[in-house]
Amino acid sequence: MPRFILLYVFGAVVVASSQVALSVGIHHDHLASLRYILQSGAGLVFGTAMAISGLIGLAERYQHSARQLSSLLHRKTLGEELQLAVRSDEQLQSQNQHFWQAYRNVGLSLALFLAGLLGISVMLGESSFFLYMAGLSAGVAVLGIIGVLVGLQGLRSTRLCQKSAESDAKLLASQPDYTAEPPPPKPKPPAKIHWSINRNRRHSDARALARRRSFASR
Repeated sequence: MPRFILLYVFGAVVVASSQVALSVGIHHDHLASLRYILQSGAGLVFGTAMAISGLIGLAERYQHSARQLSSLLHRKTLGEELQLAVRSDEQLQSQNQHFWQAYRNVGLSLALFLAGLLGISVMLGESSFFLYMAGLSAGVAVLGIIGVLVGLQGLRSTRLCQKSAESDAKLLASQPDYTAEPPPPKPKPPAKIHWSINRNRRHSDARALARRRSFASR
């Protein structure tokens, strides 16, 4: 994951530098050569491609770890002694939301910088070159500070979420699989006493005894 962060940071720096150079070169009082504008445009496209590649790599890497962790949470035994940041689907969902919020902040920081410079270039395009450069410099300073703070905070949060998911998945993978305890056996119902059979037997015994007595009396 660090290589994707470095890829995004390098791409963002290239994009910002190319955008500043392009904004300076398109002023009507000091219009730069076509070669300069093409080089700035190529740097803008190249840097954007690098930044997008880094963002895609960040998202794919985290999604892989999150899917693996979600599967392990349902298959592995979660002992109380395990130091896990995520122990349930609800906690994993909360971590996913935190990651994607930070992820959006990373992309928005660069988009905010580019949109701000473009807006300054459009608004001050008809002014003098000195006023244009002063406004552009102020915009680069303010937007750059905001973009760096928001972007670095977002990258830090995404990195922490990624490390947490990878650590939990690695720890759970070494645990035994969860086995459900068999249900306790049901108690057997007590044996039924057939009173009718016993009554018939007593009646039959009484009749036999009566026959024997009548036979003996004869």
